[in-house]
Amino acid sequence: MIAGNAQLVKGEKVWRYLKFSRFVWLLQNKQLWLSRADLLGDPWEVSLAGDQLRHVIKYAPITPVSSSNVKRETAMERAKRIIPLWRQELFVNCWSNSDHESHALWRVYCGSPEGVAVQTTLAKLQASVGQIPVLKVSYEIPGSRKQTPTRIDLVTKKRPMFAYEQEVRIVLSTENEADADPKVPGKALDWNPEDNVESIRVHPEADAAFMETVKAVVRDYAPALKDSVAWSDMNANPPF
Repeated sequence: MIAGNAQLVKGEKVWRYLKFSRFVWLLQNKQLWLSRADLLGDPWEVSLAGDQLRHVIKYAPITPVSSSNVKRETAMERAKRIIPLWRQELFVNCWSNSDHESHALWRVYCGSPEGVAVQTTLAKLQASVGQIPVLKVSYEIPGSRKQTPTRIDLVTKKRPMFAYEQEVRIVLSTENEADADPKVPGKALDWNPEDNVESIRVHPEADAAFMETVKAVVRDYAPALKDSVAWSDMNANPPF
């Protein structure tokens, strides 16, 4: 389901920028990789801070315990216990919601000219993951809302300096899984690129040999997409 406040148009394009090794993994395994939230590289992922934290401390009830001999857990103690647990129980796959490619995202997520961007639409992305939520990220000062948050509230908030990502996230929660293991680094979700990808773009700074390599890999592992491989739009030259 798409978040009610996301205001996304289902026909909009979404992009995922990948290093070549991860692109090959996607084609070979026909799976999306959802990384555990605390391994995404931003220490502020799923954070409770500022006005939000003060609100929780002020209004959240003290957690009762079954024995009168055991100290009750304060709101602050509960927050310190729950937030790290939420980070281990939430798994995320990230896309960028934009009509066009992003120069910044090519550089941030590919790291070198040997990178690829796969493009689909929001409608196809949502249909491809069934009932797993596809949620838009909002960018704001951490803890700027006075409310008691849910795990989904926190995993869909990032600091304003990341706004260039225009991120849409597939979010899998293991909260209700009896066999959930908080130590696993991520989860693989069955996802066939041939059914869902509309376009495969090759890094604008890559050379012709890399383009041929990408085409060969696609022919081997996703032949239905062999005509979908093209240079990045940024590769085009001006008329003069």
